[in-house]
Formats: sequence, structure tokens, C-alpha cells
Amino acid sequence: MSFEANTNLEEAPVPSAPSSPFGHVVDALNGLGSLVIALVMLLMCADVFMRNAFNQPIDGVAEMVAASIIVIVFLQLPATLRHGRMSRADLFLDPFLLRRPRAGRRLRALFSLVGIFACGVIAYATWPLFQRAWTNNEFFGVEGVFTFPTWPMRIVVFTGALLAAVQYALLAWQDWRDSARAGAAEGGHV
Repeated sequence: MSFEANTNLEEAPVPSAPSSPFGHVVDALNGLGSLVIALVMLLMCADVFMRNAFNQPIDGVAEMVAASIIVIVFLQLPATLRHGRMSRADLFLDPFLLRRPRAGRRLRALFSLVGIFACGVIAYATWPLFQRAWTNNEFFGVEGVFTFPTWPMRIVVFTGALLAAVQYALLAWQDWRDSARAGAAEGGHV
């Protein structure tokens, strides 16, 4: 649950995210996302090989790749947040944190609250789509050529957004707590 300012992986500090059951779930989903990436790469290579060698492309590759991109993003989003690897503009925040640690951590906590809201809205909007896909047995693809159910993709988006909101909440709490400690070290000045 830390933010890392150093982007040089050779010099990056050991991640300080504490080990917890939540962290293990988030990291397992991240690993699953990496496995999906490997499977998509193999599928695309097999499709290119089949297309060029035998003039027989694999049906549904474009649809599966499109759906898998969404799945990969939401499987890996909570772990990206947990390990401080989310893309962000550090031009302002890092120098501000160095000059004013308490105010900087509170600002970062505010950004995390916005993240909770955004991920909460995604989860809230996705749940009815999942229910509809489940009850109506909705499919994605070209009927008669290749189709697959949409509900697995919807539940991954819902779960990933919900876990990302929880991770943002943990980050906000950590920054707020650390800002109180920084305030005590500064003698109570903001």
C-alpha cells in the first residue's frame, strides 16, 4: 500500500505493501491477468500461423482479444494501485510531498477518494449489466461463427472495480494516518 516515486526498477525499493489476505487476492488476480496476456499472445500467434500456413484463420480471435483487454485491465488494476504502479503525473505531487509532507499526503488521500468514487461508479454501473447478461444469457461475437457469454467479462469488471475501490480506500486511510504522523513531527503545522 505504498506509493513509489522511483521508476527505475533497478533501484526501486522493496515494495512495502503489507502482506494480508486482501493483498494475496489482489496479487493472485494480477497473476491471472498475466496468464490471460500469455494466452492472448499464444492465440494471436496461432491465428497468424494458421492464416499464413493453411489459409484457415481461427474464428473469433478479434472478439476474444477485444474482450480480454477489458478483462486484463480489471484483473490487474487493484494490484497496480497496491504496488504504487498506477500512472500519474508526479511533476507537482512529489516536490509538494517533499516540501509539505502533511499537506501532500492529505492531497494524495483526496486523490484516492476520487479514485474510490470513480471505481465505485464503474462497479455500480456494471452490476446491472452482469445481472442482465446472466439472466438473459447474452453472448458476444458473430452468431453462427463464434460466440461466447458476456457475463464472465462483466463479473471481472465488477470485481476489479470493487477491489480497486477498496484499495483506494486503503491508500486514502494510509495517507491520512501518515499525514497525522507528519503533522506531529512538524509540530502540528499544516
